[in-house]
Amino acid sequence: MRNLTIRAKITLWFSVFVILLTTIMFLLMFVISNSVLNEDVKETLINVVNDNTDEIEFVEDINMQEKEVGDQYLEYKDAYIEIDDDYLNEKSGVYCAIYDSEQNLIYGENIINAEVNPDKGIEKCTYKNEKYYVLSKSLSGEKLDGLILLGIVNENANKTILSRTVNLMLFVLPALAVFGIIGGYLLAGRFLSPIRKMTSSVESINDGNDLSKRIELNQAHDELYVLGKSFNKMFHRLEQSFEEEKQFTSDISHELRTPVSTILAQSELTLSKERSTEEYVKSLNVIKRQSLRMKNIVEEMLRFSHLEKLKEIPDSQEFDLSLLLENIMEEQLTRDVRSITIESVVEPDIIINGNSDMIYQLVNNLISNAYKYGKDNGRILVSLNQKDDEIYLSVQDDGIGIEKEMQKKIFSRFFQADNARTATDSKYSVGLGLSIVSQIAKLHRGYVKVESEIDKGSIFTFVIPKNKDK
Repeated sequence: MRNLTIRAKITLWFSVFVILLTTIMFLLMFVISNSVLNEDVKETLINVVNDNTDEIEFVEDINMQEKEVGDQYLEYKDAYIEIDDDYLNEKSGVYCAIYDSEQNLIYGENIINAEVNPDKGIEKCTYKNEKYYVLSKSLSGEKLDGLILLGIVNENANKTILSRTVNLMLFVLPALAVFGIIGGYLLAGRFLSPIRKMTSSVESINDGNDLSKRIELNQAHDELYVLGKSFNKMFHRLEQSFEEEKQFTSDISHELRTPVSTILAQSELTLSKERSTEEYVKSLNVIKRQSLRMKNIVEEMLRFSHLEKLKEIPDSQEFDLSLLLENIMEEQLTRDVRSITIESVVEPDIIINGNSDMIYQLVNNLISNAYKYGKDNGRILVSLNQKDDEIYLSVQDDGIGIEKEMQKKIFSRFFQADNARTATDSKYSVGLGLSIVSQIAKLHRGYVKVESEIDKGSIFTFVIPKNKDK
């Protein structure tokens, strides 16, 4: 089995499946047909007994003028029972007999000597190794009480139809199975041909160790086209991921190298000779600041790594975004950074589903970013409103701005534009703040966009859809 080609395996499994399916279909059709025919036999028995019941009447007296041609008249209780000419002793394999209150046969034939059990429904019995259905029905009507109509039918009354059906299936189903197996073999070869080409392309990419190459797509736009397109997307993401990881490694090394180098240099300088108490304190403060910077880098990395692994929002619940933003603004009003003022325009009673702690972090990161790159004595405006089916939370500053070609990159990990050197409050920045903002927005089914002009400022807007039930 291991040495078989995919085409042979597909054909083998397809053959097993077709044969199994054919067998199951045959058995199901046989069982269903048999069941349907049995029910049909029972229904015929019921219909014939009911029809014959309607053809039996009680007659007080008769004379030659009143007798109807073809009707039968039986003496019963000093009167007569009239059996209409529409009454049938045998119809569709059903035999009928009439019994009196003493269960004496007075008309018809009990072909299997079945017992008379009035109004017990259809019973099944065996006579000479054959199965029969028996139905006894008490008659009702004027002076007919006590009379019983017995109906008998052979279980195999309709078996001729079943036999023909089985014979037809025994010919048709195997023929269909053979044609299906041959067709499956031919189609497997045809459908696997593009896969062989695709495999060759993938091997070429792998052997060349060049993720920039792509699989050549066919023009059929079928499932294989989609598969090839998915492979190309995967290669693109792999290429992008490798580049990002390389850049991430470089960036984190750079970010950690600076504080580590500073701590080592400061320690060596301080230990090189005896120092005064003030000098030791000054040196320890430098070490503390750099240690806090490293701590911040590690915490931001862990936080971002945790967000990247999340598939859905943890502890999601409904909360008032307007109230959360007002609380954040109260905290920010006590903050004094380069005499920058902060204002807000918040539409009340905006409710969303999500994690309030995550949204709190998102807003704080955007505001911190605005302080960081805002100008001295500048202004930050935080606004919240809703329109149509979306909610908009914006943080606007009048700072240094971001170049157009850089705006698509600012949400990448550790990315900082060249003009970030003008920011003064960057002591603990590691370039993960906006990446965390973007990841939180995605988890809340939203996104973050930026509008910016150099020396005029930037507007970061968090867009989230309204709650469906709102």
